[in-house]
Amino acid sequence: MINCPKCSSEALVETPALGNIPLDVCPGCSGIWFDKGELEALLKQSPAGGSADFNLINPKAGSLACPRCKNKMSRGGLVNPLLLVDKCEACGGVWLDANELGLAKKLLGVSGGSSEVKVERPAAAPVEPPARDPKIVLIKTAAGVGALLGLAGVSFEMYLYFSPAASVPRAPSAGIAVASALLFAGGILVLNWGKEDRWS
Repeated sequence: MINCPKCSSEALVETPALGNIPLDVCPGCSGIWFDKGELEALLKQSPAGGSADFNLINPKAGSLACPRCKNKMSRGGLVNPLLLVDKCEACGGVWLDANELGLAKKLLGVSGGSSEVKVERPAAAPVEPPARDPKIVLIKTAAGVGALLGLAGVSFEMYLYFSPAASVPRAPSAGIAVASALLFAGGILVLNWGKEDRWS
């Protein structure tokens, strides 16, 4: 996958929209990237195109980087000095802006076929959540069980404390109540720790 030389954040989408030539098109600006020989093959569909010289006229150093090999492309006339395009002298690829293909076809008298290609951005691949570490799952499970046991212990000690002495099996224990409260608080703390991405 290669990126558009003008819209650096856009990935070019391959499409056979212009016959059997798989072209790379930008879904943002609709510019087209032709690998070496592809533009020539398309424009040679007419007698005028067959005899045309596809070397750049008055090439000068351009500002765009080749999407294929990352070298700076040259900018010059294609077929006509007024039709300025970008061409990579290293790999031979040519970049045409959205309206430049139509101009090239008109200059060569090529009729038929589309002169503008539009593509949709490919759907983003669903992001799968990271796999959970079995140790973390075990620790969190133990923390949850501990929190429940602590809550049960605190609740039972409060029941013993507020109930008449004659109706309960034993007197409430401050030590058990404190231990149960600590167990409950510790379990809740461990369970909430993962929400800060410390368990990811």
